[in-house]
Amino acid sequence: MSSDNSLPALDNTFGAMFLGVIIAMGLWGASTVQVYYYYDQYSKDTWHLKSFVALVWVLDTTHQALIVHSTYRYLITNYFNPAHLGVLEPTLLAMILFNAIICALVQGFFLFRVWRLSQHNHMLVGTLALFSAGQAVSILVYFIKSIHFTEFAQLTTLFTLEKVLNVFGVVSDFTIAGTLIILLHRSRTGFRRSETIVNRLILFTINTGLATSLCAILALIFVSVFPNTFIYIFFYLLISKMYSNSLMATLNARKSVGGRAASSAEHSGMESIHLSRVRHDDGINISTFSKGNEGRMLAIKVDTQTRHDTDDMMMDKANSLSSSTVV
Repeated sequence: MSSDNSLPALDNTFGAMFLGVIIAMGLWGASTVQVYYYYDQYSKDTWHLKSFVALVWVLDTTHQALIVHSTYRYLITNYFNPAHLGVLEPTLLAMILFNAIICALVQGFFLFRVWRLSQHNHMLVGTLALFSAGQAVSILVYFIKSIHFTEFAQLTTLFTLEKVLNVFGVVSDFTIAGTLIILLHRSRTGFRRSETIVNRLILFTINTGLATSLCAILALIFVSVFPNTFIYIFFYLLISKMYSNSLMATLNARKSVGGRAASSAEHSGMESIHLSRVRHDDGINISTFSKGNEGRMLAIKVDTQTRHDTDDMMMDKANSLSSSTVV
């Protein structure tokens, strides 16, 4: 019996899906570690922020279970049944719904951050929300239209909608990240320590926004160029993981950013102590100074104190930027 026609090549179809599941599992593990770190290090966060983190993690875990189950069904349960490779598993379709929910929640979180940094600019946030809503609605429409499909071949009728939802995803991620970068840039104070915090926040925003945007762009390219493969599904499996990791990385970055600022402040305080010690160790007595010298010393002291207080005010503003993600 010849098996030439019984086992089709799976490299760019289920091979791509299998690799996507493996990488998605690694990203899920990374987000789980970040969730553990979050609850350990940020126990004083509000209960609704903690609940939000738990909700996203539960949804992401369910998403991972769904894609593992569907891949297991294709490659293990029906290993000797090549005809099943054309069947569309219900769990794979259900994954689409969880993708939509996770994307909407995390983008809503970043929109809230824009709302705070923009001093409650409703028009700006509303405009950005339209792109996020467009992505969420297009994914939901895709899910509703495909819920009754039983074969992969039927998905070809939704390729146009697939492209639309990816375009919305790219535009939404770029506009939100770009707006955050502009708002952070406008928050510069001109003081070195606070400038360092703002620069780190801008770089962090670029990195987190780039990950989700890149997945959507690659999914859009491959569904357009290679529609008969599952390479676009490979990237689609990773999108929700990118969102959940971006969320947790943003929340967990607050302590590292604030810690560097505190370290700088502590270093500044140590310098003041050393100057004080030098003054007393040298045996200098203020009462031995003339009236003019005493006035000059007092003027220097007032000027130093004013600069120190102003710098602290700018640091407080910068620290508030680093913790602006707290609901």
